[in-house]
Amino acid sequence: MKKPVPPHVPENERSVVKSVGRVFEVLEAFNDVRKPLAAIEIAKRLDYPPSSTAALLKSMVQLGYLSFERAGRTYFPTVRIAIISEYLHGVFFGKGKLMALMGDMHSQIGETIILGTRNDLDVQYVHSIPGIYPIMLNVPPGTLRPLCGSGMGWALLSGYDNTEIRAIVDRVNRSATDKPVDVDDLLSIVEEVRVIGYARSYGTYIAGSGIIAMALPTASADRPVVVGAGGPVDRLQAREREIVRLMRSAIARHLSPT
Repeated sequence: MKKPVPPHVPENERSVVKSVGRVFEVLEAFNDVRKPLAAIEIAKRLDYPPSSTAALLKSMVQLGYLSFERAGRTYFPTVRIAIISEYLHGVFFGKGKLMALMGDMHSQIGETIILGTRNDLDVQYVHSIPGIYPIMLNVPPGTLRPLCGSGMGWALLSGYDNTEIRAIVDRVNRSATDKPVDVDDLLSIVEEVRVIGYARSYGTYIAGSGIIAMALPTASADRPVVVGAGGPVDRLQAREREIVRLMRSAIARHLSPT
């Protein structure tokens, strides 16, 4: 049943209040069902018009709060929601692990620290802490990078089996307007990531910028999360071994089973 707007809210503000309320109602719907939902399921569950539901969900995807799985045409909250709730949990019950991990990495490494998750055929940056140097990598939350053509994407793909990766490449190439992805080259890169335990991308997407990325241990195998340290290529290359060591130590401190 649709929820009424409080009577004290001015008429010209009611549409804004309604939109804000719907965002939270969508998130509460996912909390209730605990599974991915299609747009039509959300519209029916919340008694929303299909057209406005689609527009709302698209906006939430663009902002990094929902991910969209094109194959099943379903939506699901991203790790960005977990970060917000983790912070609130920390206010009442102690520090959240992901924020503490990112803060630890930032203080130890000094480069821009980025948290990412899969959003269909991309990896989406859902949280970042800017580096301390005058020249640093600046990427806002919501930034997208190609799953098959970025360091964060390669780290994420390392948790998939080769059959799944081939299916992803097929989808990318069917929708690609640029150069198609060579699946053998990609599998070679992903295999290296699996062997050494991290991905390194130097000037792959943006000339002069790079990232060192690792997949994080999570309780949800189908919702992988990756963390990266990004900055100028020359600085990352010179410090690669040190950065990898510091990232691994931070992950072990904050996310290893106790």
